[in-house]
Amino acid sequence: MYHDTNHNSLPTVLSNLSSAFSETALKAWTYFRSLPINKQPPPRLIMKTISDLIEMAFVLMKSKARRERFVGEGAYGNMVKKGQAEILALKAFKEVLGKRQSRFREVLGWIEGRLRAVER
Repeated sequence: MYHDTNHNSLPTVLSNLSSAFSETALKAWTYFRSLPINKQPPPRLIMKTISDLIEMAFVLMKSKARRERFVGEGAYGNMVKKGQAEILALKAFKEVLGKRQSRFREVLGWIEGRLRAVER
């Protein structure tokens, strides 16, 4: 319902999605921080995890099963574009990890590059 553009305006759905990505980024950082130094994930794994998160979130929002599940109740709609979801996720991780720049320098560089590519 929070991501349904038939019940909410697109700006509201984008705000809800942004909040969800921010919470996910904070939880991920909390998890990374809780691990011993020698067990913390390498930058490449963090970047892949963020990419996979974006892909999974978009697939779930656009899934045919989700639309079919709500057909009898006014149909589920989602007008969020993949680029919009990616920008929101990347900005959420940039904000959270940016506060710990020295530990996530490579990841932040990757995020900046992805943001430039997607925002074109």
